Amino acid sequence: MSQSVYFGVDLGTTNTKVIAVKESGEFIASARRATDWIVLPNGRIEADADLLYKKVVDCINELVTSTAGILGQFKVAGIGITGMAESGVILDKDNKILSQPVAWFDSRGEAEMNSLGEEFRKEYQAKTGLVFKPESSLSSLLSMKSEGFDFKQKGIVWLNLLEYVAFLFTGTKATEPSLASRTALLDQSNLKFWQRAKDLLSVDESFIPEQRFCGQSWGPLNTKSVPDQLQGAQVTVTGHDHSVGAIGSGATGVDQIFNSAGTADVIYRSVPGTLSDEQRFALTELGVSAGRHALQDATSLIGGSRGGLVLRRALDLLGARDGQKLLEIDNAWSPAHKFKDVIDMSQGKSISNDIKIVLTGDAGPNDLWSAALDYMSSENKKMLNGISAVVGEHKTALGSGGWLKLRSVREIKSSVIANLTFSSIDEPGAFGAAFIASWTAQGGDSSLVDHVGKLVAKLNSEYRI
Repeated sequence: MSQSVYFGVDLGTTNTKVIAVKESGEFIASARRATDWIVLPNGRIEADADLLYKKVVDCINELVTSTAGILGQFKVAGIGITGMAESGVILDKDNKILSQPVAWFDSRGEAEMNSLGEEFRKEYQAKTGLVFKPESSLSSLLSMKSEGFDFKQKGIVWLNLLEYVAFLFTGTKATEPSLASRTALLDQSNLKFWQRAKDLLSVDESFIPEQRFCGQSWGPLNTKSVPDQLQGAQVTVTGHDHSVGAIGSGATGVDQIFNSAGTADVIYRSVPGTLSDEQRFALTELGVSAGRHALQDATSLIGGSRGGLVLRRALDLLGARDGQKLLEIDNAWSPAHKFKDVIDMSQGKSISNDIKIVLTGDAGPNDLWSAALDYMSSENKKMLNGISAVVGEHKTALGSGGWLKLRSVREIKSSVIANLTFSSIDEPGAFGAAFIASWTAQGGDSSLVDHVGKLVAKLNSEYRI
């Protein structure tokens, strides 16, 4: 008898991952490919959308083979798609690509945005909930317009990369709100096209297609580019990878913190309902974005620091990235360790990844590690205090990510993040997408949060990659 299986796709900045899970949530297999970017003159970075789609298809083909080897006969009943949000394509009325995806870390459009003045900056942050810097889709679209792209063409449509993959799978054009929140095209106060952005680009309302929320079906998969086992599977775009990673780790609560402790040390806070323009502006002044959560009727606050990068660089300097040296450094750490008389750590401009370390006296390896941990925890505390001043204290907190495998990191984070517990799920974005897809394929009649919560609880206790 054929088993029902669910696939979760995570189209990330570095890698594209696809995982397969059983109806119970049990992990079956995974596949990944590098996400390729094309470096152009003048520091521009783009991708080829169809080549990225091929990466997804290659992962799916590999996963079908490995899953068949484990289960025998199976049928994919649902596919969930998550990943990066800002990069996308413009399609013409005949669905041909007019513009290729621009990397979110490509700074084009900075001059165009800055030329719009201080009042625009304030309105931008209050309405879009994004920090004013050239990472949004709008900044690259403004650059395209200044270089001659005609946004008045009839029938053109913007699709985020995940939405483009879903379109190729199903033929449906739609936008998911947590992804649209990262474009700077969406007015967070009403979830409609931000009038100022529409006027600046001179586009029609139809430039952004109809909205579909996380868990809503884009329709059955009907493309011959993937194997028969996937034909007819319900496809859903589950949303921005930070939101779906939180969901896949079990952070689905109201007023909950999710700390993703990787190279980027991300503080993700859920808040019920919609914030005011004043709250969004206050948060963005702190460097915290405020957009839609993948879960309906909730807001997500996202702030990050270089905490994980600083830890990695400290260990590199000590020659202790892994193995016995890392274990010794971790075991030797104590919260009572005094280091500030022999070492100082500071950062330069907020847009730089440079960290300045000044060693004095008899600074040793444990001093450097303690200083790196102190830097990370201080950044966490500063961000949490800023968020709490605007939206109140969080109720619960969940941490996930590679750095939390170290005792010293867990302990120092627990000292600054109240009520912190830990998840051991690797690749929570892909798992979250697969779990949401299972809810979609099974009709979506129950609570999405309850459905995912049961699968996460079992995965956390039994199944690991």
